[in-house]
Amino acid sequence: MDGLCSVVRVDSEEVDRLVARRLHTLRRERGVTLNALAAQTGFSAAHLSRLEKGERQPSIAALLHLARVYGVPVSMLVDDQDNGSYHVVRSAEALTHDSHDGEYTILSGPRAGLAVVRLKLSAGKTSDKARHPGEEWLHVLAGEVILTLADEQLSLGEADSVHFDSSLTHQLATPKRRSATVLIASTSATAPMQHPIPPRATGTAAPHPGASNSAATTGESITAR
Repeated sequence: MDGLCSVVRVDSEEVDRLVARRLHTLRRERGVTLNALAAQTGFSAAHLSRLEKGERQPSIAALLHLARVYGVPVSMLVDDQDNGSYHVVRSAEALTHDSHDGEYTILSGPRAGLAVVRLKLSAGKTSDKARHPGEEWLHVLAGEVILTLADEQLSLGEADSVHFDSSLTHQLATPKRRSATVLIASTSATAPMQHPIPPRATGTAAPHPGASNSAATTGESITAR
């Protein structure tokens, strides 16, 4: 399947710094504290702080979840995107990034409603658990994966697909001796009164660090390590 979409590798440290800066900027623009964002996402404030400082490499599940909470396309967090009426990813220009879950390539453009990611999981790899409002479609491009969906395990081979309610806790794993590449399409459906966090109005002061978390109510959670 390598001919389907070749990739251009980029420096992972440079991407980590870019992601860290954009996460910090988004939170400041929204005018929320780390504690408020923690209540919104299910991540700890300490974990979020490390992500914003570039001390921790985010998993693809974490990137997708944070993009949903902020109401922005996941591509905005890792690449410079234009705002044209369509978005083309040329095979020779597709950028591959490293994450805790594996190598990933974001194929969707500057729209927050749908995120499409190609993810390569190394042999014997288990991804972070994830749970978020919306739907998810997964297609196996190469290899074999085991999808744990709530309490059920589904074995999926090459060319198999699954479409599921992503509010159920889900996790991917690969066999010990074989890597796998999957294509994931995820909607960014939001829960009313939970997220996305809207941008702060111009001239409005950010909440005081000691203020309560009323700026954001508790949202769907995702496991962070």
